[in-house]
Amino acid sequence: MRNRKRVMLGGAVVLVAALSAVMLWPAREAPAPSATPPAPNVGPAPVTAAQVAPKRAVPVRTPDPAPPHATVVPPAPGDVPPEPEVANAPPQANDPIEQEQPQTARWKLEKTEHIATLLGRDVSRLEGERQEAKARGDKVRVEQVDALLQRHRVRLDELREEARTLADAARNEPPEP
Repeated sequence: MRNRKRVMLGGAVVLVAALSAVMLWPAREAPAPSATPPAPNVGPAPVTAAQVAPKRAVPVRTPDPAPPHATVVPPAPGDVPPEPEVANAPPQANDPIEQEQPQTARWKLEKTEHIATLLGRDVSRLEGERQEAKARGDKVRVEQVDALLQRHRVRLDELREEARTLADAARNEPPEP
């Protein structure tokens, strides 16, 4: 909150400084018409840049660099050239969408076992990582990996318990047709 107040105060100071500079800036005054006309300048007429500067040559336009050429590969025997696109072509039929399989206890068991296998691999990898960090003496990384290992092991135990209950349910399920 302190920074916000400083920014607001700084903005107000800048605004006040800008306004005071505009107000105090000397205004351009139009010369007051005086009774005496200004004295004519007797000296030589000033030389303008147009009179002194030599005529410039017309700039030469360089040609645009050619775009890089595409690599052309000759067609091999048996290659079929693509058909040209047609305006307002008829819509193409999409492949039929397969019906979603029912999520039976067997299906859930397979998925749960697969996830448990992947999590088991992750636990093994983390244990190796922990050993490497311990060998390096990296205490911070060891603590991080320990926390991850603890979470993964709890989740792995939950998945194994869920797999046991799903295995019982899959045994009691009627066979698939």
